[in-house]
Amino acid sequence: MEEYWAIEKVKGGAEMTTGELKDLLKAERIYNTIFHPDTKQKISYPFRMCAFMPTNLPIMFGMLCTPQTIVNVVFWQWINQTYNACLNYNNRNATSSFTNKELGIAYTGAVSTSISIALVGRWLSKRFGVQTGSISSQRFRNGLVSLVALSCAGFLNLFLIRYNEMNKGVMLMHKDREYGISKAAARKAVVSSACTRAVLPIPLTMLTAVCWKLIEMVRMTPKGRSGVIAADMLILVFTLTVSMPIALSLFKQELTINKDKLEPEFRNIKDANGNLITQFNFNKGL
Repeated sequence: MEEYWAIEKVKGGAEMTTGELKDLLKAERIYNTIFHPDTKQKISYPFRMCAFMPTNLPIMFGMLCTPQTIVNVVFWQWINQTYNACLNYNNRNATSSFTNKELGIAYTGAVSTSISIALVGRWLSKRFGVQTGSISSQRFRNGLVSLVALSCAGFLNLFLIRYNEMNKGVMLMHKDREYGISKAAARKAVVSSACTRAVLPIPLTMLTAVCWKLIEMVRMTPKGRSGVIAADMLILVFTLTVSMPIALSLFKQELTINKDKLEPEFRNIKDANGNLITQFNFNKGL
């Protein structure tokens, strides 16, 4: 909590040296990584965005290395989509409350739909994918086949987990002051966040093929299945590390929305100085 009190100290008007300012900026980054911007509560470590790579690694290892039986595919997809659902819920806009029933329905819908799409993607990979040729060409063509399924599954998982936000709305802010709940802003928040999950598989699938092509060009292709799996895991560490920042960079966490795109009650609101507010901001979530 030291980071929190350091930030509050500056908000209170305390002066700082250049060195203290650098320390504060570091503290703010740490604070924003650990604490939810709406609830100010700690986010559990596995569901922080900074933990995306180490948390996903064992899941991806299980999906990659276990025999591709129906049971294994369903089990690891259930683990994967459950993690995605928890990640999406913990990084939502928390100004909208969920009942346990609403959360249970959202989880069931999100996970079952995502698993179904992922299974269709598996079938398409077997039906239209390739198992011959160089490893890079296999990864590229099979990646294209699975990309659509992964993007749809990611989009729908987040959309269904956070669907309740669109029904209840999110808090509008202007200069740190709250002005009310808006469903229009909630729709923008959820759809923008869902789009990041649709983009997320692109670097995961395409960079894998690029990395394998580079390995083949320098003639360092590993021999045997264990060597290929080891190389795949190293590549996976790299792609997981870079893919989430790329996806999240599409939209800022705090978005703005014009008053004309909001409900009528927000179109003639004035600030403390009597000026008409033309734009509001809100937490998109991640």
